[in-house]
Amino acid sequence: MNRNRALAISTALILAWVGARSLAQDTFLPSTVEAARKALGKGNYLRAIDSLKSAAAPVEDKAGDPIAKQIWEQFSPFITNELAAVDYDPTGADDMLGAGWSDKISRASSRDAIEEIVRRAKATNIVILNEAHTSPRDRAFALEVARALRPLGYSLLAVEALRNYPVAGDPLSGADRLKRDGFARLSTGDYTRDPVFAGFLRGAMSLGYDPVAYEETKEQMRPGEGTIEREKAQAQNLFSSVFSKSPKAKTLVYVGLSHAAEMPVNGTERMAGILKRLTKVDPLTIDQATVTDLTPGARRAYDLASAKIGKRSGILFDDRKPLVLGLYEGAVDLQVIHPRRAYRRGRPTWLAALGGRPVPIPKGLWPTVGRRLVQVFSANAPRDAVPLDQVVVTAGKPVPALFAPAVPLRFETQ
Repeated sequence: MNRNRALAISTALILAWVGARSLAQDTFLPSTVEAARKALGKGNYLRAIDSLKSAAAPVEDKAGDPIAKQIWEQFSPFITNELAAVDYDPTGADDMLGAGWSDKISRASSRDAIEEIVRRAKATNIVILNEAHTSPRDRAFALEVARALRPLGYSLLAVEALRNYPVAGDPLSGADRLKRDGFARLSTGDYTRDPVFAGFLRGAMSLGYDPVAYEETKEQMRPGEGTIEREKAQAQNLFSSVFSKSPKAKTLVYVGLSHAAEMPVNGTERMAGILKRLTKVDPLTIDQATVTDLTPGARRAYDLASAKIGKRSGILFDDRKPLVLGLYEGAVDLQVIHPRRAYRRGRPTWLAALGGRPVPIPKGLWPTVGRRLVQVFSANAPRDAVPLDQVVVTAGKPVPALFAPAVPLRFETQ
């Protein structure tokens, strides 16, 4: 591995770790990020995301706050559905995916991702799927996976993003409260404030999945702890809450990035590998966060790979072996390639996976100057519910549609 590739990988891992620990332990949060997070916790999406972007932007010869930038990259898709490529830092070595990636993709064949996942999920009772925290599209695909696995008997949905301790004065944890309510609240988790993530949870529960939280508890968190302590805590929590009691429980585990790795990444054992050892079950592990148009060092690879798969998410095969490139080569079983971006009614077409219908924004809510965040909720949703959908409308530009189930609705604006 050359120095540029090692530096790019190390930087990505450090930022991912800092972001995760920032969301779990307030001691890591700069004041601007903490203020934005509190605003987001009250549902003030536009104010929170604007303040993060401002803190992240360089001013004259002064660099912006790197943690604010990283958290902005994770939170801004809550109102845009995707991080714009022009806003994403493109730095990263061209060989991030390892030597010979171009030849490997060029000779590869493609199979339908959902069909291949279902075929392999029959041989295990644990499926682990990761996401990039900057990509709501990954959450929509997770619902597709959950839907496809349900006929096989998968019935538990373990989600890293769910708070594993009581919140907002309620004695229940984020997962238990979610199960009770049937929808996500602003206090359910940090990433679950994304309407797409909330839609994934809502859709999975409507299919019959029971949500499970397994993130570190407050008692397990230790200031200054390393990555391995968190990986161990997650795996132990999941084993204790599910598999020690029901070893054959068919479970879809939804994680962030390298938590899906069965082998050590950069010398550190990850949650999936530890869980594999505890359960003595070989899980089906799936990465969907590496070969994308927003992954530093992978855009040229994505151009080649996406041309192979057509209009549905696919998995590339080198002969009969699934092709896994980059950091997770040898550490996960499958690597998903999603289709190129496409839009309908001003919104990403993958939103259809959530099952909503287009809902026109009433003309009275269109801004005459500037921009406005328009949100849609179920008519009887409480004030702390995560929106069913939301979109930024800019004066003088085409007005996009919202997407929501066919239920009585109410609109709000920011």
